Amino acid sequence: MEKFILITCLLSCPILVFGTEGIRECPGLPVPQFVNITGCDKAPCALKRGQNAEMISGFLSNEYSDNLKTRAYFREIESGVAGEFPLPNDKGNTCDWLVSTTCPIYPTEDVTFMLSMPVLLIYPKNMDLDLKITVENEDKTILTCFQVLAYTT
Repeated sequence: MEKFILITCLLSCPILVFGTEGIRECPGLPVPQFVNITGCDKAPCALKRGQNAEMISGFLSNEYSDNLKTRAYFREIESGVAGEFPLPNDKGNTCDWLVSTTCPIYPTEDVTFMLSMPVLLIYPKNMDLDLKITVENEDKTILTCFQVLAYTT
């Protein structure tokens, strides 16, 4: 039921941000067909501590994959400190968050997935971040990637 409500909300109020200021391709990696970040019509996007950052994205699969994993990376702009945002297992398993399809996925298949990324209260306020979101398969091949500027509130 939670997934249905989230899908309905995201699809009824999509805000296309791919191609606007702050959304970038990852050099040399496949780009998504679209990215909608809830509550963000123009990057940098606000990440509210204590809440989940919600997004929906789509890409064209370039190969067969049994399993998919979403990963989120950050670089704090001022200090340059970088790392991976730890996603809970139930959020990082992309196969559980596919819309209108299931794993395995096939070459040339249009794939839409959702991401609900926890923004923990322990994260400092007013951090300017460069985020990178990827989806990789069981061979660690990246199937899609995008970058977006964000900040914590």
